[in-house]
Amino acid sequence: MVQNHTIHLLSDLELIEAYRKEFNTVYIGALYKRYTGWVYGLCYRYFNNHQDAEDATTNIFCIIMDKLKENAVTYFKSWLYIVSKNYILSYIRQNKNNRHILHEDFSDFFMENQPEEHLNIESDNLPDSDDLLRLGIESLRETQQVCLELFYLQSKSYVQIADMTGFEVKQVKSHIQNGKRNLKIFLESKGYQHG
Repeated sequence: MVQNHTIHLLSDLELIEAYRKEFNTVYIGALYKRYTGWVYGLCYRYFNNHQDAEDATTNIFCIIMDKLKENAVTYFKSWLYIVSKNYILSYIRQNKNNRHILHEDFSDFFMENQPEEHLNIESDNLPDSDDLLRLGIESLRETQQVCLELFYLQSKSYVQIADMTGFEVKQVKSHIQNGKRNLKIFLESKGYQHG
C-alpha cells in the first residue's frame, strides 16, 4: 500500500489501479478530493440548488466506487463526466417535474455548422423525442459521448476538450465525427430524417 502522505502524488490511473487491487477507499478519497469541485459544478449547473448538487456529488462518487471494481478506466475524467451526466439524466427522468432542465440542451445538442446537416426533430411527430435522443446519446461509446457533449452542450473547442479529457486533438475530432455519424444512424433507425 502507498503511504497516505504520497497518495496525492499518484496519477488518476495509478489511483484506480491501486483501488482495483486493494479496494481501499483511501484511493477513491484522493480522486474525490481531486474532482469533487468539478463534479459539484456540473451537478449545480443542472440542479441550480446547493443541497441537490451536494447530494448528487456524493451519490456519484458512491457509484464510481462500485463501478471501478468492475471497470478498468483509462481516461478517468472523461468517464467520470459520463457517469455524472448519466446520474443527472436518471435523476431528472425520475423527477418528471424537472425534465425541462435538460430539454433545451438536448435540442441544441444536434445543431451543427451546416444547415443541411441538421437533424429534423419534430416534437409534434415524436412526442418522446427527448427520450429517443437520450437513448441515442447513451448508445454511443463513452469517448464519443464525452466529446460530443463537451463540443455541443458546453461549446468547448477541440483543444479545450483535449485538455479536459486527456485525448489528443486528432482523437477529439475523430470521436466527434464518429459520434455524429453513429448518432445519425441510430436516429434514422428510429424514424428521424435528415433535413
